[in-house]
Amino acid sequence: MATNRQSAGRRRRPIPIEFIKCDTDESLSEQASFYTSLEVGEDAKLKYQEQSITINTSMLVEIRRLGFGNFGYVMLTEVQDCPGLQMAVKHLNLYQSTHNPSDFTADTDLRTLRTVGSGENPHVTTFYTALVDKRDNQLLICMEACETSMEKFSTKMHQINEVQHLDLLLKRMINHMVDALSFLKTKNILHRDVKPSNILINQNPVIFKLCDFGICGRLVNSVTATMMKGTGIYLAPERIDKQRSPQGYGIQSDMWALGLSTYEIATNEHPFRGLEAIPILAKAEIWVPQLPSSLSSELQDLVAWLMKVNHTERPQRYQDILESSAMQKLPQEITAEEVEMVKKIIEQIPYVPE
Repeated sequence: MATNRQSAGRRRRPIPIEFIKCDTDESLSEQASFYTSLEVGEDAKLKYQEQSITINTSMLVEIRRLGFGNFGYVMLTEVQDCPGLQMAVKHLNLYQSTHNPSDFTADTDLRTLRTVGSGENPHVTTFYTALVDKRDNQLLICMEACETSMEKFSTKMHQINEVQHLDLLLKRMINHMVDALSFLKTKNILHRDVKPSNILINQNPVIFKLCDFGICGRLVNSVTATMMKGTGIYLAPERIDKQRSPQGYGIQSDMWALGLSTYEIATNEHPFRGLEAIPILAKAEIWVPQLPSSLSSELQDLVAWLMKVNHTERPQRYQDILESSAMQKLPQEITAEEVEMVKKIIEQIPYVPE
């Protein structure tokens, strides 16, 4: 049920928010251990019908939950008196604690989205604005809403066995994600949490978008160093075992996660689910990714390349992926087959009310 969050008499003014810097290489801020994130208040401006409007938390009408994670949740939200204006609003808890990773996540997510979410790249979710909810002690990040995630999409796809044009769709997904990750690289940003739930999809037009920038790292000389930041079963071997890349890890770790996500979507299985770090390393050494035989040999070759255990054997540039046989055989324009497949599957993803 939609709820209108109102707070009579609440003062609305810009306020400073303190965040903790968890690791010396982690934050996109270059300030000392505690620092202030400015220009976040209880009011915010955004563009609606070519005009600048001011919104606050009392104007947000929550429709349904889109997702949740360790650090917060995302709601599909409308803005009161703004017909047709819908957005995804991420709610991130802010605790005044010197040891709470949520503070770091909220700050990194907001700073990264402000950097990359201007709409300059179509395959990165667009950032609209940010608000502070002092009542619930939350940072609200407002961004474009997409229809579903590849986690939900692939689950339904396998349930109804709608896989006839999967080869084409997976190539398109890789193409769009490589474009997004390459764009982040130009900003010296490494995503570090590529997985199906962070790959969003729209059907009109068919397009994939990268989301969730809460644990991004800054690349210095093309590498970053913190090891266990991200979702454990998607971590590349060199992110688990520092000895594999003593100087730090780079874009090849996101390539591993993209290859693994592609494998998971194609097979409806995750080879490392339920495993801890050391067993993941042991299995990765002997495991060979094998996609369904119905998928093209060039796609199978690309996934195998992305998932080489030794990071030096993976593509060294995102351009290498775009120049692969799989990408070269991808039609430049979205095909009717892709449109029909995406439409059929999204239509059958159930809406589960809160």
